[in-house]
Amino acid sequence: MTLNLDIAPVAFDQVTADWLPGRNPYEYQWQAYQLIQSAFANNETLCLFLVTPTGSGKTLASYAYSIQTGIPALGVYPTNELIRDQEKSLAPEYQRVLNRENWVLRIDSRTLDEWGLDLEESRHASTLEVLLNWPYPILTNPDILFYILFGRYPDISGQRQRLFSLIGNTYRLMVFDEFHLYNIKQMADVAFVVGALQAINPNKSRVYVFASATPELAIVPWLRDRLGIRVEIVTAAPSNDKQARFIAQPVKLTVLPADLGRWQGPQTLIDNLFLLDEFLVQYPQARAVTILEAVVGAINVARVFRDRYPGKSVGEVHGLSSDAQRENALQQAITVGTSTIEVGIDFKNETGKDVLVFEAHTSSKFMQRFGRLARHTKDIAVPNWTLALVPPYVYHFLCNCIPDKAAITRQELASLIEEAYEKPEDFATYLRKHAPAEFHAAKYFVQSLFQSDDKPEIIRKLDQVILNLTGKNAYEVAGKFRQYKDEGIVEPLMAFRGSNFQAAIWDQRGVDAGFPAKRYNLMFLLRRGDFEELDTEEYESKLNSLEELWPGPVDRERRYSATIKRDPNQLLGVYGYFTLSRLLDEGRKVWFEADGEEVYNRKAQVTVITGLRIVTEPHMRLKRLNKLLERKYIVAWFLDRHPATIKLGRSLPHLFELYELKIRQPGGALSGSWSIAFNQDAFFLDSLNWCFAQKASEAIII
Repeated sequence: MTLNLDIAPVAFDQVTADWLPGRNPYEYQWQAYQLIQSAFANNETLCLFLVTPTGSGKTLASYAYSIQTGIPALGVYPTNELIRDQEKSLAPEYQRVLNRENWVLRIDSRTLDEWGLDLEESRHASTLEVLLNWPYPILTNPDILFYILFGRYPDISGQRQRLFSLIGNTYRLMVFDEFHLYNIKQMADVAFVVGALQAINPNKSRVYVFASATPELAIVPWLRDRLGIRVEIVTAAPSNDKQARFIAQPVKLTVLPADLGRWQGPQTLIDNLFLLDEFLVQYPQARAVTILEAVVGAINVARVFRDRYPGKSVGEVHGLSSDAQRENALQQAITVGTSTIEVGIDFKNETGKDVLVFEAHTSSKFMQRFGRLARHTKDIAVPNWTLALVPPYVYHFLCNCIPDKAAITRQELASLIEEAYEKPEDFATYLRKHAPAEFHAAKYFVQSLFQSDDKPEIIRKLDQVILNLTGKNAYEVAGKFRQYKDEGIVEPLMAFRGSNFQAAIWDQRGVDAGFPAKRYNLMFLLRRGDFEELDTEEYESKLNSLEELWPGPVDRERRYSATIKRDPNQLLGVYGYFTLSRLLDEGRKVWFEADGEEVYNRKAQVTVITGLRIVTEPHMRLKRLNKLLERKYIVAWFLDRHPATIKLGRSLPHLFELYELKIRQPGGALSGSWSIAFNQDAFFLDSLNWCFAQKASEAIII
C-alpha cells in the first residue's frame, strides 16, 4: 500500500547584478540584498523574512551584504551541528570576497570551554567578553544570545551590561536561521529583543533576517502591527525559462502509511525494506540516508541495515552518538540519523545521497526532511528517490487528492502536505499570560545599562514595548513577576529552552569507540535502557580513568554532570549516574508518583511540587534517583486526566513532554492516571483554557 509520485524539478531565474563576485543571484536573493542595503543606507530597521525552499541559497541571501561590505553579522542557529555546517559554508565566501581568513567565529558551549582554556578564563561570560570584541561574523545558538540579551550570566563587575552593549553596538545584522523551530516563547523572546533594541536607539539601523523553508509567521503581526517595525516577506517564484538555474532535481516520492503516534515508523520501514532492496538491485551504487524521530528506532534500523546490506558501510548520527561516531557517519554509504540532521546538512560530494527515507509527524518535518535530497546534480545516473513514512490519515488524504504515479510540482506537494496534516496546538495565549513576567525581568536588566538622566525615558519606552506585545501595563507586568517570584515558579521562564530530566550515562553498549560519558534524557534511559545506578564516587572514578586519554571531555563532564540542587530555581544538573549496557527492544512503562496532599486543590495551575518518585514496570531499582527526586522542588502543572486524553483533546505537539502521574492515597493505594508537566511545559499548558465542574473536583477540558 503505497502512493508513488513524480516530483518535478525546481528552477529559479537569475539576474545580472553587482552581488557577490563571480555569482549571479537568484531574483529573490537580489531582492533581499537590495532591501538590506536600502535599510542600512536609509538608517532604518527592517525585519526580513526569507521564505524559500530548502536548498535555494537562503544562507548566501542572508549574509551577502556582510560578505560584500564586511559589516559584522551575527548568525543564530538552533543546533550546534548546523552552526558547524554553516561555518564551513560561509568562511570560504568571506575569504574569497574579502580575502579574510578565519573571519567566521563559531561560538557554542563547547567552543567556549575550549576558548576558555586558551584564554585562561574559567567562566563562559568572561570568555564571551573577549570573543565579542572580535568585530567579525559570529555564529552561535539562541541560548547564548538569550543569556546575553536577557542578562542571565552571573552579575560580575558589570560584565552582563558589557556583553549586552557589545552585541547591541556591534551587530546590526542578525540572521535567525531555521526560524520555524522556535516555539511561542522563543518567538516572544526574539520579538522583545527586536523591540527593546529599537526602543533604546531608534536612530540606529538594524536588519533582522528570519530564514525558513517552512516558516512560522505568527511573529509577523507582533513586529509589524504591535511594534511598528517594517516587515518584508521575500519569496521565490519558480521559473520555466530554459536559462533558469535548478535548485532542486527531479525526485520519485513514495508515500507509505505508518502508525507514527505509536512509534511504529521504524518497524513499518523494516517491514517494507523490499522497496529499498528493489532500488538497490537496480542501482547498486546508490547511497542512502534515513531520518527517524527516535534514537532507539534509528539504532535498530541501522542494525538491520548492517545485517541486510553487508557490502555497504552504515553510519549513525543521533543523541547517543559520540563525536568519533558522528565524524564520518555522513560519509558512509548509508547514514541513519534523527532530527540532528533534519536541518542544515547539505548532502553533496563525499556525503552525497541518492535515497532518502524519513518519518514525518508534522507538515513542517515532511517538507524540511524532503528537502534534504536532490539539491545538486550528480555524476552518477541514479535517480533521486524518497520514501516518506506518514500518519495514515495523511496518506489517505493524499491518495484521495492525487492519483498514483501522478507528476506534480514541489509547490503543489507543499500545499497538499500543509492541508493534509492536523495543526498542533501553538499555545498562542502564552504571549499574554506568561511572557509579561520574563519581559519584566529583562526590562529590569536592560534599564541598568543607563545612567539616571536617560533611565526614565528608557523605562518608559520598554514599558511601551511590553504593553504593545502583551497588552499588560507596567503595574500588571511587575505584579505578575512578583507573584511568580514569591511562588518560586519564575525561573523556568528565564531560560530560552525548556529543562527536561537529564542523566549522566556511562555508555557500555560496546558499539561506540568514542568518549563513553554522556548526558541524555533520563526518561528515555528509564524507558529503553538496560542500566544500573552508580553513586557519585563510582562515576567520578570512571571519569578519572579517562583523564589522560580525554582531558578536555573529562573536564567538561565534571562541570556539567553535577547533581541538580533542591531549589526550584536550580534547573541545571543531572538526576543521577547510570551505566547503560544495552537498549531494550520493548520499552518499560514509566510514571511519577506523589502524595495526595501535594496535589490537593492545585490542579491545572503552575505550582511547586516535591516528594515525587519515579516507578517503572517492569520494576527497576531506582533508590538513588528517587532519594534525590523526593527532595527536589520542581515547577509543575498537573491534572486528573490521562496524558493520552490531554494530548489528543488538545492536539499537543508530538514530542510535548507530558507524563503519567499517580497519586498515593493514605494507606498506600494509588489513584487513577493523572498528567504532569514540568518547567516551561507547565506554563504552556497553563496558558490554555481549563474549566472545572462546580460540584465535583472533575476537570472538564474545553
